[in-house]
Amino acid sequence: MNNQLKDGRRQLLSECAERAFARGGYHATTISDIVAEARISRSTFYQYFDNKQHIFQSILDSFLLRLRDCIRPVTLGPGAPPPLSQIRDNLTRVLTLVLKERHLSRILLHGGIGSDPAVEEKVNEFYSQVADLIDRSLKLGMAMNLVRPCNTRVTAYSMIGAVKEVVLQITSEGQSQPPTEELVQDLIEFGIRGLLTNSQAHLVESARRPPVASAAGRA
Repeated sequence: MNNQLKDGRRQLLSECAERAFARGGYHATTISDIVAEARISRSTFYQYFDNKQHIFQSILDSFLLRLRDCIRPVTLGPGAPPPLSQIRDNLTRVLTLVLKERHLSRILLHGGIGSDPAVEEKVNEFYSQVADLIDRSLKLGMAMNLVRPCNTRVTAYSMIGAVKEVVLQITSEGQSQPPTEELVQDLIEFGIRGLLTNSQAHLVESARRPPVASAAGRA
């Protein structure tokens, strides 16, 4: 069997496994489900993968590698685009990929992995690396007086959580998908401006001040 045919069959197996995992969840999906989806024999499956975890790890490794390539550090070098444009480009690349790979995104975001320690550790490591990138970008923004003082780690995970929830809902069954540009714009507007209009900014300041104790409370 030539390499091109082997690579094609391995890719077919991976695509069919993604659909099977997305449909049944990681733990409920069996090798029998995968080979039935791919319409191949069980013995053919074992020519390419050792077990179910092996094929899932292979799919996950490829996906996380592509996601990492989408996220680039914000730079301030000569000729670099404005920081906000770089953030927009990062978010556009990420959303384009995860919405294209709907099957795998659903597995990762809908809790279909369960308690597999190796897989869970790999996913957590990826989110930690993304949080590191955002953390550094926020600190850079604070140094440039573009970002308000904040707990950059908490804010980084808040931003990741917002994107994850949006993707989770959009990749759910029956949900319509807005244009990627619209999603990016809404996420950036929410992340930068929050929900209040400029005229209501005083509400933010009042929320930061400790409540005044009532007369009864002081008695």
